Amino acid sequence: MREKSTFYIAFFLFFMIFSSPISIAEDKNNNWYVEGGNSVLMEQYTATWCDVCAKIDPWISNFVDERGSRLIRIALHDPVDDPLGDSITSERLSNFPNGQDLAPSFWFDSDNQIKGLVAPVDLDRALLNSESNRDSDTPISIMVSKDETNNSLKLVVDFVSEDNISDSQASIFLLEDTSIEKSLATNGITWHEDVTKGYVNIDILENHSNGKILTDYNFNSGFSNISIIRTSDGYTVNLDYILSDEDINDISIVAAHEHTDDGQRSTLGAVSLLLGPPSNNDGISIFIPFISITIISALILFKGRFL
Repeated sequence: MREKSTFYIAFFLFFMIFSSPISIAEDKNNNWYVEGGNSVLMEQYTATWCDVCAKIDPWISNFVDERGSRLIRIALHDPVDDPLGDSITSERLSNFPNGQDLAPSFWFDSDNQIKGLVAPVDLDRALLNSESNRDSDTPISIMVSKDETNNSLKLVVDFVSEDNISDSQASIFLLEDTSIEKSLATNGITWHEDVTKGYVNIDILENHSNGKILTDYNFNSGFSNISIIRTSDGYTVNLDYILSDEDINDISIVAAHEHTDDGQRSTLGAVSLLLGPPSNNDGISIFIPFISITIISALILFKGRFL
C-alpha cells in the first residue's frame, strides 16, 4: 500500500511538470512553435539618452528572465532622439495619457503604470497586481518558419477565443536584441534587448464569417503579406517578415490579444517565442525543478532500501 502511495505521489509531480501552460518546441529545420497566453505584457518606455534608464538596464533583462513565462518585456525607445526609436513607440504610447512625459515608464497589460527609477520590488508588485486583475487568458500559439530562399520569416499566430471578441485586436511584435555605436549611446549603454523592430495591430471582428480572409489592419511596421481568417475556434493571423541584418538568434516574436474601451487597451492574453537557443535562465527554470523532483521521487520510492 505504501509503495502504491509513493508511486502516485511521484506520478502526480511528474504530471505537474509536463502539464505546464507554456509549451515550446524547436526543430533543426528552422521551425519554432510555442503555445501559451497567460503571460503579462510589460511595455517599457526607455531611451538611449536617459541616465535613469541606464541604472535600470543592467538588471531589467535578468529580472524578466527570472520570472519565466509570467512576464514579457517590450522595449519602446524614444521616437525622436533615440537611434532605436520609431513610429511603433508613438503608436503604442498614443493610448496612454501623457505617455511620453518621462522615461523610464512601465505599463503592465497596458495599465498599472509606474514611472521613474523603479526597483525590482516595484515591478514585482505591478506584475502581481496585473496577474490578479486578469479575468482569463486567451490561448495563443505562434508558429514560425524561416524561408531561406527569400530570407524571411513566415508567422502563423492562432488566437483561440469565443468570448471577449468585440472591440479586440491581435497585436504581434518582432523584437530584437541589438547594439548601437558607442558614440550614439549618450547614457553609456550600447547593448539593448527586446527592442521593437516590427509591429502589426489587427481588428478581431465579431461579425467576421468563418473562412473569410481579411487583409485590413490598424497599424503595421515591418510585416508583409498580412491576413486574418476566422476559424472554428478563433482566429488565425498569417504574416511575413523580411530579414535584413538581424541575427535570428537575437529575435523573439510576441503575440497579444488586446481589448480596447474608449481608446484604453487591456491585455486578454500574451505569449512570447524566442527564435534563438534558450537562455541559461530558461534552462534552469525548466530542468532544475525536473531534476529535483526526479531525485525526490527516487528517494521516496527507494527510501526503504537505503535506510
